Amino acid sequence: MNELEPLVGIDVGSSGVSVVVAVDEGDEVVIQGCGQARHDAARKGIISDLEEVAAAVRAAAEEAEAMSSLPVEQAVVGIGGTPIQGARATASVPVTGRNHTVSEEDQHRALAACARVSIPPDYRVLDIVPCGFALDGQGGLARPLGMPGRRLDGSAYVLYTHKTHADTVEQAVNHAGVAVSRLVHEALAAGDAVLLPDERDLGCLLLDVGYGSSEWALFSEGGVVAIGATPVAGRVFTNDIAVVLKTTTVAAEDVKRRFGGAPENEKIDGEALEVPSLGGEGVLVYPGRFAAEIVHERLRDLLVRVHRALVEDGLEALPRAGLVLTGGGSLLEGMVELAQEIFGVRVRAGAPRSLAGLTEPVSGPEWSVACGLVLSEHRRRHDQTALRQGGQAGVLAWIRHALGEFFELGGGT
Repeated sequence: MNELEPLVGIDVGSSGVSVVVAVDEGDEVVIQGCGQARHDAARKGIISDLEEVAAAVRAAAEEAEAMSSLPVEQAVVGIGGTPIQGARATASVPVTGRNHTVSEEDQHRALAACARVSIPPDYRVLDIVPCGFALDGQGGLARPLGMPGRRLDGSAYVLYTHKTHADTVEQAVNHAGVAVSRLVHEALAAGDAVLLPDERDLGCLLLDVGYGSSEWALFSEGGVVAIGATPVAGRVFTNDIAVVLKTTTVAAEDVKRRFGGAPENEKIDGEALEVPSLGGEGVLVYPGRFAAEIVHERLRDLLVRVHRALVEDGLEALPRAGLVLTGGGSLLEGMVELAQEIFGVRVRAGAPRSLAGLTEPVSGPEWSVACGLVLSEHRRRHDQTALRQGGQAGVLAWIRHALGEFFELGGGT
């Protein structure tokens, strides 16, 4: 591991780009700098103007470089949006180790077979998250190396996306002069930054509310159970306000941030709201509570959609440790309370943790993905070092190392 090489995470969002630069100091990830730049070149999490996004990446990277005095030449990049899908996959292989005991090659072949899950021809594998093994029907095995048996079953959660979506994100970053080392699903990256180990083990739903799309990931027993996305996010909230109040999107964005989605909030009771009329012909006046009601209903729509997705797959009982909200959209007033009402579980707001150095500028939930990306890369580098030294870095580290070439080539069938 080259400790002088900085850890760089780039969150390519639907309304802006966030870059975090950190250094690896043993067990700590030390933030050295960060940068942000706005753009309006994505819809529903999908890039619509590559060069505008590339310019935003370049501007955010330059700001982070100036703050950190470190180069932004290669980065782990977050990817989200509705084109990303996931599926649980299992595969069986014969045990070929000495005396019919499981070898590392057997584990490699079992999980590689999971990664070759049948996906549409115009899609590519993004990631494979090992979920465990079974040996001759005996399940619940994390790493069955050396165990006797005849047939090894591997289980993994495979994430894949449309090739054009992934290629466009990579091209936007490359056009900014930055090489992409890996693409990581945004909700999984956010989970690395905000979730506690007990939440992952007991069962937790993470919902990352962005501007163009909202991504979610369900964790249980330390692994990923399901992922999903919906286009209901910050832009939709803003557009609803603009349409109903007949005002500009700029004014609507300000109204959204000011009044949130809690119409019962006493602070806005009786407060008047003045907005410019669409077309600039005068000023319109509404009760502040009216604006909060608009956002409240769209927040309910978002949360109900996610809850319904869990119910349809029979997963609604899994988030025993509750729901964690993160992302810039999670800052809206009233969202935690509404989520508690709909999901009936403990709900908390999540922001980046387990970081050192210049943490104050990246302490908000809108930085969760970018911070999670550097934490993910930190863990990957340490896992690879442990593997080179013969240590037991765990099955997740081992399979990522073993299948590294597979992911670099895009994977899939």
